[in-house]
Amino acid sequence: MGLEFSWLFVFKALVLGFVFMGVTIFVLKKVLFDSTQGAVNRLNRETEDVRNKQKELNEKIKQANEELTKRRSEADALIAKMKTEAEEKAKEEREKIIKKARADGEDIINRAQRTKDDMRKVLEKEAEMKTVDFTVVILEEILRARTRGAFNISLIEDFYKDLEDVDVSMITDDITTAEVTVSEPLTDDLKKKLSALLKEKLNRTIDLDIKIDDSIISGMILKFGSLSLNGTLKYMLDEKGVEIKDKLEKGLM
Repeated sequence: MGLEFSWLFVFKALVLGFVFMGVTIFVLKKVLFDSTQGAVNRLNRETEDVRNKQKELNEKIKQANEELTKRRSEADALIAKMKTEAEEKAKEEREKIIKKARADGEDIINRAQRTKDDMRKVLEKEAEMKTVDFTVVILEEILRARTRGAFNISLIEDFYKDLEDVDVSMITDDITTAEVTVSEPLTDDLKKKLSALLKEKLNRTIDLDIKIDDSIISGMILKFGSLSLNGTLKYMLDEKGVEIKDKLEKGLM
């Protein structure tokens, strides 16, 4: 009895040990499998995320390459357009330069052909100008010897008439003397007449400072300070000479 009980106890103990070991192995396997499966699942998800990100990155790289290709194409088209425009512009400028050079060449030729006629006209005009000056000098010399007496008095009388219409408001009250330039001494009548005329216009007596200058030929110059009135034959001849020369310059004669 005692031996049979011992084997039975040992058998039960072994059975319990196997059962406990099986349960332990099952639990450990379950725990380890779940943990491993979880890790595998996480790894699969992370791998899938990486693949998705890689796919997204590849798509962006593809779009970037397409955009770069597009930009390069646009840049090449722009460069080609700019090159064409520059060539057309250079061609236009070259044609303008050639056209201007031809025009300048023709103008030089035309001017060269006109040079002889132009020089002749210039010389003729210069001769005409000198002729006018020379004529005025001759007239002055001739009239200086012949315009005495009645002609000189006539010019002075005309000067007195013109003086009646002259505005003398600019002559200030501090002016008390008038400078009178004549080609020969004034007669007493002409002196009195001039004094009376000035007194009437200025409402005061004006002294006369008479000077003789044969170069004026005939007539009179009357000065009140900076105001000068010229009624001489020389002035008339010079003015007429300037007028004729001006008309010659403008081709009016």
